[in-house]
Amino acid sequence: MEFVRVVVLTSLGPGPTPTFDYHLPDPLKGRVEVGSLVQVPFGPRSLYGIVVERLPAPAVEETRPVIALVDPQPVLLPAQIGLAHWIAEQTLSPLHECLLMMLPPGVVGLTDSRLELAGDLPPDALLNPLERHLVDLLRRRGPLTGTQIDRAFPRSNWRAAADRLARRKILIRTPILAPPRARPLQVTTVRLLPGADEDTLRGLRSPVYRAVLEFLRAESEPVDISWVYAQTGCTRQHLNRLYERGLIAFDLQERWRDPLEGRVFLPTEPLPLTPDQQAAWDEIQPAIGNPSSATFLLLGVTGSGKTELYLRAVGETLARGRKAVVLVPEISLTPQTVARFAARFPGRVTVLHSQMREGERYDIWRRARAGLVDVVIGPRSALFAPLDPLGLIILDEEHDPSYKQVSRPAFHAREVALELARRTGTVVILGSATPSLESYRRAERGEFRLLVLGRRILGHRQRLSDLQTVYGVPQTRYRPLSDGPAEARYLDLPPVQVVDMRAELRAGNRSIFSRALQRSVDEAIARGEQVILFLNRRGTATHTFCRACGYVVHCPRCDVPLTLHGQASQLVCHHCGHREPQPERCPRCDSPAFRPFGLGTAGLEKAVRERWPGARVLRWDRDTARTAQAHWNILQVFSDGGADILVGTQMIAKGLDLPLVTVVGVISADTALHLPDFRAAERTFQLLEQVAGRAGRGLMGGRVVLQTYHPDHYAITAVEHHDYQGFVQRELEFRREAGYPPYIRLARLLYRHTDARRAEVMARDFGERLREALRRSGLPATDLIGPVPCFFARLRGYYRWQIVLRHPDPPSFLRSVPIPGGWQVDVDPVDLL
Repeated sequence: MEFVRVVVLTSLGPGPTPTFDYHLPDPLKGRVEVGSLVQVPFGPRSLYGIVVERLPAPAVEETRPVIALVDPQPVLLPAQIGLAHWIAEQTLSPLHECLLMMLPPGVVGLTDSRLELAGDLPPDALLNPLERHLVDLLRRRGPLTGTQIDRAFPRSNWRAAADRLARRKILIRTPILAPPRARPLQVTTVRLLPGADEDTLRGLRSPVYRAVLEFLRAESEPVDISWVYAQTGCTRQHLNRLYERGLIAFDLQERWRDPLEGRVFLPTEPLPLTPDQQAAWDEIQPAIGNPSSATFLLLGVTGSGKTELYLRAVGETLARGRKAVVLVPEISLTPQTVARFAARFPGRVTVLHSQMREGERYDIWRRARAGLVDVVIGPRSALFAPLDPLGLIILDEEHDPSYKQVSRPAFHAREVALELARRTGTVVILGSATPSLESYRRAERGEFRLLVLGRRILGHRQRLSDLQTVYGVPQTRYRPLSDGPAEARYLDLPPVQVVDMRAELRAGNRSIFSRALQRSVDEAIARGEQVILFLNRRGTATHTFCRACGYVVHCPRCDVPLTLHGQASQLVCHHCGHREPQPERCPRCDSPAFRPFGLGTAGLEKAVRERWPGARVLRWDRDTARTAQAHWNILQVFSDGGADILVGTQMIAKGLDLPLVTVVGVISADTALHLPDFRAAERTFQLLEQVAGRAGRGLMGGRVVLQTYHPDHYAITAVEHHDYQGFVQRELEFRREAGYPPYIRLARLLYRHTDARRAEVMARDFGERLREALRRSGLPATDLIGPVPCFFARLRGYYRWQIVLRHPDPPSFLRSVPIPGGWQVDVDPVDLL
């Protein structure tokens, strides 16, 4: 008899996810492997599960049989199952959630219940209104599933009502298992039958019938029915007539859903390497052929040629018969990255991200599993594409906090990539102009191999000559260097002018634009160049304030100021989405002196249009670009010269190559500088340096104007001089003295409750237990910070308290302490807000 160990893909309560042993019935013997998706009996119901191990003998005396094999091929690779175990241990998350995270949506069906009336309702039964509505619905429509009732009673807690009715024997609940939603796409095709005779068309007067036969006769293969419609003008009724007369046949054909279908990428050739690039490549290339994993930290200033090294590394990996994953932090970066890689490796690249349609994600996953995809590009979820054998993982902009998943399992893509590489013998390249302090410190300790690209290589002679002709530019600031290839042209990083906005006020300038920024924008527009204005806040105004009594409109569920959005004067909460109209008078004192204050990107766009009325202005933030296609459209319009000024948030800061931009203005460098988070200075430096890197990448060079009220802060002065090393040394000194990462690890424990008093009591009680556990471990109580209310003390109706633990190995310590229900654990958090 054959035995397997299964993890069921359903929550079974708090604590570690258990495994269960089953035996294989005769029809399934030899067909079930590690990683297979199966249906198993579990108590009175059946559940989906993943086979995580084959067993010589079970751990229990009696086993039940596996009911069915859901997919004939394994849905997870053995390395992915091991990785899921590791993620569960490191994030203190249930194993089944880590396994599910690696599968595309729809592959696993949902568990559900079917509800039906047990009989006639007793005439004296007392029911509340919701219970009465539920009984009436079942009486009228018969037995229904939970999904069907959800559609009938949206936004109501009907399940609690059903529980009460089931306990009173008024309803019968039967567990059911819904089939997987994800299925291959089947399209109808039409083909001409052999020996079809046009004489059979007698009596069919429309010329469309003959057109259909002539079209199909010219095609050597079955044709998609929609294409037949488009080419001949026929309808399904016409085709049915031809089918009835034996002239054509209909077939079903599976078709891949491809997000890149119809996109044309002109092939490109590798560019000659600079001395810096060649030195880095001389270290990367031998590692790719080595079966053991290696990690490189590629510290390259913006425009130094990191992408060319990525492309070469992917090419070397593919040449050795292995596959590659390229991660980018934001969906907004995906189109440009895909274009570069698809042009170098035509037909071998695909994209994967959460904003794609379910069917597209399913088909890309199936193609990767079948070995039909060699390179997958996308944000952190692309890391779980089932590529085998995997040879390379690239994390571009590795410092970006978007690589951390906030919801459970709260993993960091960098750490998961390193662990996956260790299990598969894969090379990892972490690239950034401003690496995270954690990565830089690991490079200092020798865990990563540090490679430095210190000079901008933004063009080659022939390409620059072509661009000069196109844009009518007589000369550029690019120059050859004595130690570089003859074709390569270099350019220094753009100068950064720091403007003290306090001095602007003293000089009488109350505009949001400093005099230096206004001059720079005026000159750029006059020369036909492009400008980026950066502000890391959305909306028209940050809050609405009464000058008479000081009242500020707050979100009723989050206790944070509402942000003014749009011409409709809607006040919006950026945390829970609550909306309400802006009052005309103060709700507290009825004063008319009720005005919006602060500035967001929408307000900045308005101010730009007023100051430069003849300029073409685009805005790029989460309000204007909610889909990947919207990101691509805005980027395409601006890069094609369709706008003069681009106003945007941090998405314009990340790795975009915009060669016509000569001026970058930072409206407020202080937005996040003084937040109560130990990473505030690091985040500010990284973001501002990335924004500054968007300037001067074209023919005419460029400049950066950085407006601030804190010009002497070391993060600001480091950006002014593009001094990453100076900033790192100053910040590492602070982290070492304060006892923060990268010198110690952190875990953040968060408790939420709708009752403020209960949230506080539960937080203080668990805090005492953690302090006692620290004392038993011989560690100081100062390694525990809190419990304290979070910076955002109330979000989405929940009061929030947090405890921060400092420990060399937080997961190991926390596994020894029972964590009560309701607590969220985030190991190695990226922020403490």
